Amino acid sequence: MNERTAGSPAGQRTASNTKVVGGYLHKIEEVPKEVRDYAINKLNPVDAAGERIKDAQGNNITARISTAKENGSYYGPVILNNEKFIVQAVGKERLSAVVHHKDDVALQGASLALLDAKKTMNGTNVQVHYTGDKAKAYHWSDKSKQAADPAKDAPEKAPQQAPAKEAMKADDFMKQATNYAKENIKNTNQREAFLKHLGNVTEQAFNKQQPEAVKFTPAPVQAKQADTGIER
Repeated sequence: MNERTAGSPAGQRTASNTKVVGGYLHKIEEVPKEVRDYAINKLNPVDAAGERIKDAQGNNITARISTAKENGSYYGPVILNNEKFIVQAVGKERLSAVVHHKDDVALQGASLALLDAKKTMNGTNVQVHYTGDKAKAYHWSDKSKQAADPAKDAPEKAPQQAPAKEAMKADDFMKQATNYAKENIKNTNQREAFLKHLGNVTEQAFNKQQPEAVKFTPAPVQAKQADTGIER
């Protein structure tokens, strides 16, 4: 693994590219065992059943861990962040972890500082660039993952509208109106006048092919006949 551009997208240049990557800044043994074990177990690849994935020789594929190097640059998500260390997954397959001593790293931007203060930095993609033995950490957008899953950032398609229900035909509407009139208008003349008027209105409405169906809503039947109401 090229420690200078570990996990970096192809062709990306940084200020540290002109510097020679030196040795490890700290011994990995100085990192507490529980931190090392957590990082390795976090990155060890497993299958859908949770079983360790093996290589061609039948051996478990195991992640590796190291500390940062002088003038190194690292790209990838944070997998552990505590009071003393930031551990970052790097490499194309994320099978390597790099431990940064927080005393060596200056977080750039208020958002990273806030995530660190709340201890919610895990999962955040960062880029860490060392100049000598001191580094600056920035947010980093992993464009390779966006390219692999373009649908994730694509705008959602508008939901298709359900087909409109077929409008009621004039004949069906008049049948309902006739049945209503027979049950509720006892006076023959008034019933015929009602149906004639309704028929004229219906014919005009359906001939114009209005987009909405004419809906017939029967009027409530009054318990008592009003002086000017329909005779029952």
